[in-house]
Amino acid sequence: MTWRFGTITSIVALALTGCAASDVAPEITKTPTYPDQASLYVDLDNPMRPDEFQGATILDVDRYRPYYRLTGCPTEETARGVASPELQEAIEQAQTYSDEASGTGLVVMLNGEVLHESYSQGATNTSIAASASQMKSVLALLYGIAIEQGHIGSIDDPVGDYLEAWSGEKRGAITLRQLLTMSAGLGPADFVQLIFAPDIAEVALQVPYVGAPDKEFVYSNANSKLLAIVLDQQVQKGGYASLAQFLQAELWCPIGAHDAQVWIDPAGKSRGYAGLQARLSDWAKVGEMIRNGGVANGKQIVPSAWIEEMAKPSLANAQYGLHVWLGKEWTAQRQYSAANPIKILHSEPFEAKDIVYFDGFGGQRVYVIPSKGLTVARAGVVNLQFDDSIIPNLLVRAMD
Repeated sequence: MTWRFGTITSIVALALTGCAASDVAPEITKTPTYPDQASLYVDLDNPMRPDEFQGATILDVDRYRPYYRLTGCPTEETARGVASPELQEAIEQAQTYSDEASGTGLVVMLNGEVLHESYSQGATNTSIAASASQMKSVLALLYGIAIEQGHIGSIDDPVGDYLEAWSGEKRGAITLRQLLTMSAGLGPADFVQLIFAPDIAEVALQVPYVGAPDKEFVYSNANSKLLAIVLDQQVQKGGYASLAQFLQAELWCPIGAHDAQVWIDPAGKSRGYAGLQARLSDWAKVGEMIRNGGVANGKQIVPSAWIEEMAKPSLANAQYGLHVWLGKEWTAQRQYSAANPIKILHSEPFEAKDIVYFDGFGGQRVYVIPSKGLTVARAGVVNLQFDDSIIPNLLVRAMD
């Protein structure tokens, strides 16, 4: 195949809210059919209310309605390892910092073995927690699978090739890549409606064109929702019931994850920008798959070339790739956009320049450092003072 790459404590908070490649194009195969697909959708007629959203923590997943039951295929328990004395001391310091920063859980893995797993504030190893924008990075992984399977032609395709409503206009010329790099040149969507509307696709499709793509980095939930609309449409053409089912069949089950939930809208559609509520240990499995070049349980789940493509700095922001954050370039305060007053602390540069990480608003993280064999998953109650550099740097320095 030829590759063509060319909670949340307030309404405002969620705005920031987490097969191997071959030379022959594969046939698009249909995923196994569930006996009763409708039973996987919960509370379609009882969506989250704005008053429930206020004050919800990452552990209040019962409030995030409706949702899709993501059936897991858990593998045997991940092997446990023993850290060196230096690394063990660093892990203890990392846990102390995470706890002080309102952490609820921390998982540290080295070369595929769990060195540390701890929970607090009522969370346990079986807790399903909200992950905010970490879903964006999962969406990017699904794009790699979809391109490999032929559901999507290329991320350099104009979005108008997939969205009939935008065909023939300026917005239609924006590429999927520009949506993935948050540099599409689109204006804001109605934020409240993007959360609570009966069909949030209609809201995302109304975002205006405000300037040339690739010029300005503007982190936007609407960009991710537009990508979700396209992917949902295309995988359904390929025989899947929905984007959520595609996620389950092609990523969640293959990595050996447990049961989880996908927060959907009342129309039954994945939000794309947030909503994958899962165990912290399963987020670590997603990170491990990335660390291993897309391989999990001995199988190529996401093409290795796509994993590499995700980690390339984008034109508008060297700290951002394809819906993932990067550590090659340092700023003391990482921005979501020039106009957004909320900034993420980076007290010092990352020690490992190859770090790739997921950012869920307020401190939900998956850090992947291939050069050190490290994967770290961290969760916590929203804390706007969380410093991204502390945990990974503690661990990397202990290994040098």
